[in-house]
Amino acid sequence: MRLWSAACLCLLACLCTTGRAEQKPEPIVPLADRFFDTFMEFYRNDPSALTRYPGGLRNITAEQLHRAVISLDTTHFTYLYPMTMRGHELPAVRGTPIRRLSLMAVRGDKLIPIPFQIDEFDRTGLIWIEGANKAPAEGEPNTFDDFDELVFMFRDGGQLTYDPNQHGRVEGRVLHEIRLDSPRNNPRYVYLMLDNPERSEADYVQADLDSGRLDTTVMEMSYNPKNLIEIEHIASKVGAHHSVNVFDSVYLNISTGILNQNVRMSLEGGKNIRAVPIAVKDGPIRASLLIRTRVWYLYLPTFFNQQFTVHFYEQGIMVPSRFAIDGMRTLRYFLMFLREPRIELSFDFHNLDGARVTFDSVFKQDKDRGVVDGEMSEFEQRMAATRLPGDWVHMDSNRGWEMFFANHMPVVENGLFDSFLDGMSLSMLYRDDHAATLPHERFPGATPRFGFTSSGLPHYVIDLLGAMPKLDFSDVETLGEAIILLADKDSQSESKLHAYDRVASKVLSKLRDQGRITNAAELADAFIADMDRMRFTGLPRETLNGLIRDAIIETVEDPGDVRHGQILAEMVRLAESRNIDIAALRYGSMDNTLWLPDWVGEGGPADFHWQVKNPPSHVVRPWIEPQKSIPADDQGRPLPGNPDSEK
Repeated sequence: MRLWSAACLCLLACLCTTGRAEQKPEPIVPLADRFFDTFMEFYRNDPSALTRYPGGLRNITAEQLHRAVISLDTTHFTYLYPMTMRGHELPAVRGTPIRRLSLMAVRGDKLIPIPFQIDEFDRTGLIWIEGANKAPAEGEPNTFDDFDELVFMFRDGGQLTYDPNQHGRVEGRVLHEIRLDSPRNNPRYVYLMLDNPERSEADYVQADLDSGRLDTTVMEMSYNPKNLIEIEHIASKVGAHHSVNVFDSVYLNISTGILNQNVRMSLEGGKNIRAVPIAVKDGPIRASLLIRTRVWYLYLPTFFNQQFTVHFYEQGIMVPSRFAIDGMRTLRYFLMFLREPRIELSFDFHNLDGARVTFDSVFKQDKDRGVVDGEMSEFEQRMAATRLPGDWVHMDSNRGWEMFFANHMPVVENGLFDSFLDGMSLSMLYRDDHAATLPHERFPGATPRFGFTSSGLPHYVIDLLGAMPKLDFSDVETLGEAIILLADKDSQSESKLHAYDRVASKVLSKLRDQGRITNAAELADAFIADMDRMRFTGLPRETLNGLIRDAIIETVEDPGDVRHGQILAEMVRLAESRNIDIAALRYGSMDNTLWLPDWVGEGGPADFHWQVKNPPSHVVRPWIEPQKSIPADDQGRPLPGNPDSEK
């Protein structure tokens, strides 16, 4: 399940918002409307205008910022939303050197370059940076392959389609028109170019690993370059509270027995757990840090040594916690040593008096919020007693920016996967108390402090991991290849997953007897509901879900007694009959994301979450140049004297 490890990595990055010495808010001199309107005219015509006038952002009021978002025909979500496209969605470009590709859009009545980047990944799904990864690159380095990712901002697309007869011709060749569709906005258009030398000057995020510094257009952050957990400063660059640090510290503690619950060790973030940024792919849209996590004990490194990626955007941070073959191997051996672990991960904030905090699982109406004032209200006590947060956590800083954590872990209250967590206690952690201090704090008190705690290990999950067959996975790198290897194609033989089936049936038979899952269709729907919270790479979501659902319905007679080998074999058979390459299913990821909008909008956090679940989509079309129109009379005949009428 990797529940606690995924949450640790995700929430760690989630609160990395910005950094510098303690400052007091300066009086704000609002930007005069005439200057603001002039800036907006430049900005509508060219996205790079935003980065040419960074100093002016601190004087923009919340009302002006809202006007800017609306005038660009974006919502407060689509304004900050980055579009991502995989190479397999652009098959005509496969094999093209990345340096030859670029993006353009019609802005200011002409086709201009817009900021973009193309990122490459390794075979396990981590950002690929030459010389830094354990695994080899996916595909040919520096060449646009199926699993490379094209990244750009939704807001930077043009609202007009390109017509060279109207907007002028440019160097190079237009390969594709990409239409962007949003549920709340008009369509936008961007154009994938070949051999156009122009590049946008806009750069929304910058990272400096040597100094431990991250800067975006609207935020700044500093940290210990040797350990990302040791965050020193986070601040906004916008409004009256610009440059004022709002972050205190991260507290991560893992107490566990090693082979014996009575022989315990304690691991603390910053002391025993180090997350070292070892390389960065720094583009104009995002800075992707490749981070090595190492556990140290008695001043010596242990065998636990994993890499992961954190994507820093202009107004967002994503930790794609992977569900992959290599991670499953490491998790299996790591959990063998643990006995009754207790985990606490929390984040202390600073200078946030008056901020308002709430969770999806306790939010019913707008008043359901905890207000940071140094005292625990009745509602805040309810928040502290919450087991799981639901789909989101929201904090309005009351300083011109907000924090919205979108939870994509595939465990929801009373869901199918939640039923396998018996033996593991989970709880949200929330404190609003000036007197609640921790020894590691720089600024004493919880103002506020939130995170989560857990104790114990999920017995069924441990048993399932132990029941996995001892097969040769040395040549297996993808989930699809593992499915083929584990498929029980001979139903008369002893299944490789027989022990796994026995463990799973202990939970599934309880759900059947309780009337929660009574047939194969309900089992398939419950499984897909949890899996849909994750993103899978290599197969379209609808294709994968169709294989899973049809295979379960075809092979399962009793939802309390499931033969997993038969389900996998049926998935392989269905894939072959539907001409689907199931081996292309690479890995899954929990894309837990911290969004940092200026405002979640009039609909509040629930509506913002609806937009997160229904983001802009894209359609790739071959570009066909519009024909030049010829002036004609009322009967459609070319007018005399027009050069084209002579042809």
